[in-house]
Amino acid sequence: MLKTLICKYFGHKVDRHRVWHDGIDFRTACARCAAPLLRGQKGWRAFDPERDSDFERTVHPRRDAEPD
Repeated sequence: MLKTLICKYFGHKVDRHRVWHDGIDFRTACARCAAPLLRGQKGWRAFDPERDSDFERTVHPRRDAEPD
């Protein structure tokens, strides 16, 4: 919870070692609070499912490898 408050005050910390391309944009998670992030035209921002959902986006490559 403290990490979430830090991110709200200072902004998210991009985990540049875990960036992947979803077919449309580059994505990663915040290194502090694990919030999903998307790289837009003006830089990194939080992923908004309502605004950013698109059928062209692919799932994380490691997610396909997980057993059911």
